[in-house]
Amino acid sequence: MSVIKIKDRGEVLTLQFSELRNYHGNLALMAIGVGFRVVQAALAELYKEEIPERSSLSVHSGHAGPGFRDAFEYTTRAVTRGAYTVDVDYPVAQYDPYRPQSYAYVISNSQGASVEVALKPNFLPAVFYDYLKKGREGTMTEEDSAANTQLKADLCEKALALPQSELLEVKRLS
Repeated sequence: MSVIKIKDRGEVLTLQFSELRNYHGNLALMAIGVGFRVVQAALAELYKEEIPERSSLSVHSGHAGPGFRDAFEYTTRAVTRGAYTVDVDYPVAQYDPYRPQSYAYVISNSQGASVEVALKPNFLPAVFYDYLKKGREGTMTEEDSAANTQLKADLCEKALALPQSELLEVKRLS
């Protein structure tokens, strides 16, 4: 499995998805899988083969959920450092038919370079949004809950397995 290499005060760390999974738990498996891949894609675009310093990165997330937040915190420590913002109205990758929520993320560095990484439009099936809506409304049945848990696990595995070009759109902003 691929990893993320990042420096923490000069020390190179090799972060594996399994460690993020242990950090987050199983609440939002799809989001941690996609979030991990978003960070990989952003760092590859911004740094190529160089290993960046965590403290140089900031994250602007279009998604307010705990899985994406934990993926960004685990890999960049942006939340702890106050370098993490959320804007659910971000105008790219607005796929949820029931509410504003973007599946696009802008990762920037202290040198002024930034990249937008967006989830491709057909990755999440319509039923995924239906389950989110039911969860917010408190109308999820036991069967729905079990199916949603399995769907999130399946989507996580798919996110980790797909080639980047089939999962994400990467756009250099500056």
